[in-house]
Amino acid sequence: MSCLALASVPAQADMASADALPPRGTTFGDRGLCKADETVYFACPTTKSRWISLCGAPGALQYRFGRTTKIELAFPDQASDGPSQFRYADYFRQQVTRTEVSFEREGADYAVYVYQEGNQRTAGVRVTTREGKEVDVACQGPVLSQLGQLQSAIPCDRESALTGGECGR
Repeated sequence: MSCLALASVPAQADMASADALPPRGTTFGDRGLCKADETVYFACPTTKSRWISLCGAPGALQYRFGRTTKIELAFPDQASDGPSQFRYADYFRQQVTRTEVSFEREGADYAVYVYQEGNQRTAGVRVTTREGKEVDVACQGPVLSQLGQLQSAIPCDRESALTGGECGR
C-alpha cells in the first residue's frame, strides 16, 4: 500500500444519503466489495482499481480492501465476529461532520472515515502502524456512506479524539 494524498470528494450526488443505496445503474462494482445480500455501509474506489468497503448483514460486519476480482484484506476473517471488533466515533458542529469506524489488526489501527466541512468532503481509510507511520488511502470517485447507521450497532470508540471520551450523546 502506498501513501496517497488526501483527495477531496465532491459533496453533491456522489455521496448517498444515510439511508439510501446507490441509484440503479450505478456501477460501483456495483456495491464495492459487498455481496448482493449485504448492507453496504461504506464503499468507494481508490487508485489502481481497488475498493474500500464495509459490508454487513444482521449480526455481521466486515471491512474489505482490494479488487472486485481479489480481496486483499478482509477483517475480521469471519464477518459474524465483526460487531465486537469495530468501534464508532463521530463529531458534529456547524458545517462540520466527521465519522469514523475503526478497528485494530496486527498492531495497526485502521479508520474508515468520512469528513465533511462545508461543501468539501473527504473519505477513505487511514492506517497507522504500531511505529506511528500513517498511510491514508483516499477515495477517488463516488462514495457510498451509511456509517451513521452503525452508531447503535457497534461499540463507541471512547479513545477517539472525535468523541472526546464521551459516548451516548
